[in-house]
Amino acid sequence: MRLLTVLTTSQSSTDEVTAIVEHHDLEYSLTDHTDGESRTITVPAPAHAIEPLEDDLATVGDDVSIVVEEPMAIVGSGWDESPPAKRREWLSFERISRSELRSKAQSQLPSLVIFAAMTAISGVVATTGVLLNSLAVLVGAMVIAPLLGPAMASSAATVLDERQLFVRGVKLQLVGIGVAMASALAFAAFARTSAVITAAVDLQASLGLGSHGLPPSLLVTVAVCSGIAAGLGMATTGITDLIGVMIAAAIMPPIGVVGVGVAWTEPAAVLGSLVVVAVNVIAINVGAIATLWTVGFHPSDRSRIRTTRGAILRRVVLLTALLLVAIRLLEVVSDGL
Repeated sequence: MRLLTVLTTSQSSTDEVTAIVEHHDLEYSLTDHTDGESRTITVPAPAHAIEPLEDDLATVGDDVSIVVEEPMAIVGSGWDESPPAKRREWLSFERISRSELRSKAQSQLPSLVIFAAMTAISGVVATTGVLLNSLAVLVGAMVIAPLLGPAMASSAATVLDERQLFVRGVKLQLVGIGVAMASALAFAAFARTSAVITAAVDLQASLGLGSHGLPPSLLVTVAVCSGIAAGLGMATTGITDLIGVMIAAAIMPPIGVVGVGVAWTEPAAVLGSLVVVAVNVIAINVGAIATLWTVGFHPSDRSRIRTTRGAILRRVVLLTALLLVAIRLLEVVSDGL
C-alpha cells in the first residue's frame, strides 16, 4: 500500500491529474490552498499501481510534484486489492515502482565514513573468526558488513540507466573490499606477533574457511543465488537485511583468510581467497542485474530502453568474462593446493 501525494500549481494541471487518477479507477481527496490555484491531491493506491500512475502523471507538466509514501498503518479494508486482470509487465503486480527502487537503492548507501568504519570493523571480526576457526564469530562479521547497499545500488542503476548512482555503487564496492582487506591484514599482522595467538591457531583449519579449495561451480551458485535473492528483495517489498548477511557470507570469510594468509606467509591460500572474493562479487552483481531487468525494471524514458539494454548486455558480458577467468584461475590454484 502506498500514499501518493500530488502537488499542482494550476487549475488545468489539477484537472488533468484528477482525470488520470479517475482513469486508473482510484479514489482520491482534493485539498485547496489559500492562494486559490494550488491543490494537493492525495491518492491511496496499491504498490503495483504506482508506476503506471507515475508514468501518466509525468505527461502533465512541470508544475506537478509527486511524493510517494508507505503508510505505517492502515485502518479499514478494501484498499490493498488484488491487481487488475490486465498487467503491463510480468510480475508488475509484485514489484515496486521505478522511483521507489531508485529511492530504496539510494537509501542503502551510507556516508563514506560510516561505510568505511563498519567495513573495517567487519574485516577485523572476520579475521578473528578465521583465527578462532569460529563460524559464530564469522556470522557476526557478516551481520556487521554493509555490503548489500553498494551492490544493489550499482545493479539498480544499471537497469534504470542512472550513471551517477552506478558510479557511486561501484566506488563503494571497491572501497569496501579495499578497507576490509586492509583491516584484515593489519589485525592479522598484529595477531602474528603474539606468541599466545600463534600457538593457539590451527592454521590449516583456519585457511580452509576461505573456500578456495571448494568446487568453483558451487561457489558461483551461492553467489548468483545471493544476487538473485537480493534483486528480488529490492524489487519487491521484501526484507533485504537478511539477504545482506547472505551476500556478506560470500565475501567476508575469504577476506579474513587473505589477512591470515599474508601474516602467516601462505601465498596459495591468499591467491585462492582473493579469487574467491572476485568470483563472488562478480556473480552477485550479475545475478542482481539479471533479476531486476527480468522483473521489468527499465528507464522511465522508453526511448532509452534499447540503449540501456545494450549497456546491460555489455556489462553482463564483461562481468561473465571476468567470472570465467576468475573461475579458471581458482581451478588452477585449487589444483596446486
